Amino acid sequence: MPVKLEVITVPTDADWQDLEKIHQDTASHGLTMPCSELQSWLTSQHWVFAGRFNDRIIGVMLAEQQQQMVYLSNAAVRSITQRRGVMHQMLHFMQRWAQEQHVDLVIADCPEALTPALAARNFQHISNQWVFFGTK
Repeated sequence: MPVKLEVITVPTDADWQDLEKIHQDTASHGLTMPCSELQSWLTSQHWVFAGRFNDRIIGVMLAEQQQQMVYLSNAAVRSITQRRGVMHQMLHFMQRWAQEQHVDLVIADCPEALTPALAARNFQHISNQWVFFGTK
């Protein structure tokens, strides 16, 4: 399933529908922020990384930039597309983006079951956070 990574700052109506579906599927463990709060999240230092397939958002991760660090949170994939490599592809493209932008990616709250995947993708565990150094 080929996924395109996109940074969303102004979601379309279809994007809001997709984000709502992802929230409904994953509210307890993924996209915990409801769409009503996402609207205020999208400011100059906040955005949404979206994974698209066939023009629909199927994966999402929230991002907040603080200097040369981009903090990632609320990673989620629609339940009907889970276990198909969506988050793997999103992380791959995020790492490429981080290197191009010369920023580091930081994931603070990662479920333990996912930590081997981060380690395999060259994230380093430092002070209870997983960091990918895109500035190197």
